[in-house]
Amino acid sequence: MHELVLASQVTSGWKWIAGLIAIGVLVLLYLVVAIARNAWNPLKLVEGADGQSSTSKFQWFVWLVVVLFSYVFLWVLRARQGHYGAITNVPTNLLTVLGFSTVTAVGAKGITVAYLKNGSTSKPDPASAKGGLLVDDSGVPELAKIQMIGFTFVAILIFLADILHQARGGHPMAQLPNIDSSLLVLMGISQGGYLGKKLVTISTPFINTIAPTTAGLGATVTIDGGSFGSGAGTSRLLLDNNPIKTTSWTDTEITFEVPRQYPHAGANWALPQVVRLGVDLGGGTRGNEVTLTVSP
Repeated sequence: MHELVLASQVTSGWKWIAGLIAIGVLVLLYLVVAIARNAWNPLKLVEGADGQSSTSKFQWFVWLVVVLFSYVFLWVLRARQGHYGAITNVPTNLLTVLGFSTVTAVGAKGITVAYLKNGSTSKPDPASAKGGLLVDDSGVPELAKIQMIGFTFVAILIFLADILHQARGGHPMAQLPNIDSSLLVLMGISQGGYLGKKLVTISTPFINTIAPTTAGLGATVTIDGGSFGSGAGTSRLLLDNNPIKTTSWTDTEITFEVPRQYPHAGANWALPQVVRLGVDLGGGTRGNEVTLTVSP
C-alpha cells in the first residue's frame, strides 16, 4: 500500500503533541551536537572555512531538519493508533532530493579542499571574508547560489504544506510526501550549476604594488595584491617568466630576494635591468605583471 490511513479519529491535541515531540527530537539532537563540539551557536553547523555561511551546507542542513521533523511527527500519529513500526514508504523523489543535497555539500567541500592542496586558493581571513549564502567571496550576489536556495525553499514549502494538509483532517495519512518530478529536475539543475560554477572558479591573482620598485641583488622585495593562494602545489613567482624562490607567501603578500644569478639558464644580469614579475597559480592561471628595476 502506498498510503496508510489511520483507522480512528486523531484529535487536534494529539497533533500538537506530535509536533512538540518532533521539535523535542530536533532540540535533543542539537544539544548532543553542541555539547560534543562545545559550540552552542547553531549557525556554526553551516559555516565554511572562511567563517561565513556555506550555501551547500545550509541546504543540506535545512533538508535534514525538515525531513527529520516530518518523519517523527508522522510516526507519533501512527503510534497513537498502535502502528509502532518504521515508516517504510519513503518516496523515491524525496530520497533523491536528500541524495542531491548530500552530494552537493560533499562535492563542494571536495572542490575547495582540492584547490587548497594545489595552492589555487587559500583560506581567507575570517575577519575580512565577505562570502555568504547568496553572495560570492567578494560580496557580490551569485546567481548559482540564489537559484539553488530559491528552488530549495520552494520544494521545502510545498513539502511542509503537504504535511500540514495531512494533519488537518481527523484521519491524516501517515505518509511522507513526494517531491514533484519537475521540481526535482529544477533542483538538480540548480545544484549542478552551483557545483559547476564552483569547479571552474579559481580567483585570478593580481598585483597591486611592489616595494621597493628598485632593488639591488639580494635585496628583499615585497609584493602586495590578492588571490595569490597559499603558494603550495604548482604556484610560482615568475621573474621574466622564470620561476624564482620566495621567502614568504600568503594570499595577499609575497616576499622574495632578488636572485644574484639571473634565473634564465645561460643568461646574466645586465645591470641596471628592468624585469617583469608575475604570479602563476598553475593550469594557466596568471594575473597581471609589474616591473622591477634591478640595480647594480
